[in-house]
Amino acid sequence: MTTLADFRNRTKAALGIAGASPERGFDDASLDQHIKQAVEELSLHVPVEASADLTVTAGSRTLGTSGLTRPLRVAAVELPVGQWPRRLVDFDRWGATLSLDIAPPAANTTARVYYEQAHLVDASGSTVAAEHEHVIVEGAAALALLARVAGAAETLETATTQPQTYQHLRLAQARLARWRAGLRRLGGRVVRRSLYAPATAPVQAHVVSE
Repeated sequence: MTTLADFRNRTKAALGIAGASPERGFDDASLDQHIKQAVEELSLHVPVEASADLTVTAGSRTLGTSGLTRPLRVAAVELPVGQWPRRLVDFDRWGATLSLDIAPPAANTTARVYYEQAHLVDASGSTVAAEHEHVIVEGAAALALLARVAGAAETLETATTQPQTYQHLRLAQARLARWRAGLRRLGGRVVRRSLYAPATAPVQAHVVSE
């Protein structure tokens, strides 16, 4: 599996860095932060689809979501679990609590929560699909370039290689803008499935004849 170190090395290659870099924004710790931000932004457009079984306590209509892993959005709640067609219940979300539109169960009951989950990249591996790994590298490289030239533009630091700050800042900003536009397009191609049937029939045009 692709690890954080793998992404860091690929980002360095995209930036033309060989080995460790002394440049501000290009050091390993900074690159790791850029990779983390790129992963967070990818998650908003192409999240992981996940599910988890949680317990609804007897006599309660609420369901805590603290047991979910890196949740972004709850898509549906199945209760009871295991029937076909699936039984999906309406719910409201407030903070980390779901209020279910059900009669309180007499005993503890299992509910299955379908939700969107943020991606994770760490020393052990990654949840990012192989076809989207280049998106992380491109984003991290753009963020690193912007941080490098922005830092140089705002300070009088002495760098090993001083960038032409104004020109490079515009190029870095344009590169980051293109990457984020690509993220939006990628997110637009991902079909967000709805697990609910429409609440009402579609509105139709009426024809009035004399």
